Amino acid sequence: MSQYENIKALYEDAILYDEPYTAHLIYYLQKKGEINLQDPVSKLDEIMLTDAEELELKNLRIKDVLNMRPVKIYAIQCSERSYAFYLAQNVLDARELHFKHYGQWVKKVHCCYNQMIDKSLYCPEVKRYKNFRELIGEAEEFPWYVGEVNIPKGTHHNIIIK
Repeated sequence: MSQYENIKALYEDAILYDEPYTAHLIYYLQKKGEINLQDPVSKLDEIMLTDAEELELKNLRIKDVLNMRPVKIYAIQCSERSYAFYLAQNVLDARELHFKHYGQWVKKVHCCYNQMIDKSLYCPEVKRYKNFRELIGEAEEFPWYVGEVNIPKGTHHNIIIK
């Protein structure tokens, strides 16, 4: 039995907790008339998408028609073990802000939203760890320079802003 009363409750949580696949799937199926938001969640298990439908769904997610992730996390390598992190709506904004901070144009910019969204950074000014979700919520404008981060070998969860 599902923890959700209906598909609408699942859809609302998918939006709230940043689950773009689930949110776009529900949006797509409702748009096609295959589900109703008041249907039980179990109805989703009964639906099999064709390859063409999977491709349509993938394109909706890539276009982000629900505007779920307007701000992305970008990383630009500064040295062997350090990266500058940026919150921006596109790679060009991150690259331009990097130029303002470091005076160099870079070719390689990593979009690392999925890998970093729940990672924590130690923020010396407030003397506590914050994850990227918090930082995105607190940023007053975009693009935003998060800071340069040294990533010691073997460190995968908590990193410290320089």
